[in-house]
Amino acid sequence: MLKTLFGDLGPKPLDAPAYGETEVVFAATAILDEKKPAALPRVADPHVVDVFVSGSPAHAIRDHFTTSRADLGQAPAMITLLDPSRLWAPAVVKALSDASGQPVEKLHLRERGTLRTLAVVERTAVPRRTGGPLKIYHADVRASGHEHDEIVNALAERSQMTAVIVGALQEHAVDAMLRSLLEATQQPDWHCPWLVFLLPPGAAMLRHRVLSQQWPGRVRATALAETLNGASTVWNTVLSAWEACANAPTFSPSAPGHLVDDASLSKALFSIVRTEGVIASGVVDLTTGDLMAHDSRGTLSFDLAARARRLTAARRMFCGPTDPGLASEELMVTQGARVEMLRAVQAGNGRFGMVLVMDRRLANLPLIRFKLTQAEKHLV
Repeated sequence: MLKTLFGDLGPKPLDAPAYGETEVVFAATAILDEKKPAALPRVADPHVVDVFVSGSPAHAIRDHFTTSRADLGQAPAMITLLDPSRLWAPAVVKALSDASGQPVEKLHLRERGTLRTLAVVERTAVPRRTGGPLKIYHADVRASGHEHDEIVNALAERSQMTAVIVGALQEHAVDAMLRSLLEATQQPDWHCPWLVFLLPPGAAMLRHRVLSQQWPGRVRATALAETLNGASTVWNTVLSAWEACANAPTFSPSAPGHLVDDASLSKALFSIVRTEGVIASGVVDLTTGDLMAHDSRGTLSFDLAARARRLTAARRMFCGPTDPGLASEELMVTQGARVEMLRAVQAGNGRFGMVLVMDRRLANLPLIRFKLTQAEKHLV
């Protein structure tokens, strides 16, 4: 019965009233006597749906998603926008609707006894060239306290990615939001693998606070600092994060040794691959040549793992019989329009390296080396 908004687009309108009758634009009172949540589209706007609940609205959302989105690998792509300031998310949903021609669907969660609006959930769909549409959700929660957090978290926990628009929140609001999210991600109902925080520029201390939280191992948290001056800027940042998450690093279970954790790998590779001139990047075990994780701008037309093994073997050959730890910190090979680089870093309990494939014409080596230095901090 919550399929009106959480399922397919296009709820059917009620039949038109007969001549002389009053048009019904709200729910019939008889529906309020039912025990289960009731959903009715409005005659005036079939994309606005009223849902009446007698218990917890978060439980109603959670029960629906448990069935419809049990497997996120098979479920339609979904991004939830968390905007505590209520400043950007509604504008992003409206802008996407205007640009794509898709309607904005609204679900009004109402308390059955009082008809009080607890939350308004908005959704639109962004068509994609490959795959199904990308569904964007946002909840304007009118309830307060614990009930507010429950509704927001119930919507986020079954998304493939949750974008948290921090913006210019006050410090106490940021602390409350982090506590709520940290508690929610530790619950068994939480399945969203990615938390992306949009921070204001120059918020180094805030970024450290976000990333230093004890996020569960199944949750990968990252933070992006951007000047948010319009809905298009917010959406472009969210979309860039989505593309990075969709091409998240893959891990080899047979690779010996481990870095800090998969979240650290993601943070290290995210900034490298988004540097101009870098085509692909990965983390390699220098003792075996195994590629432990990788990220790229798009679908690779070459075998990055094979290139990592070749560069590792070349490094060992130049090192000779001495300790591999005494080898050169950087090895670079030029092949036509591309440059391959292997850079050694100290991380974890073993010896690891960063392998890069770059466009020779676009690569700014000093900038890339600086980015590598910054990325290595995530691996130490």
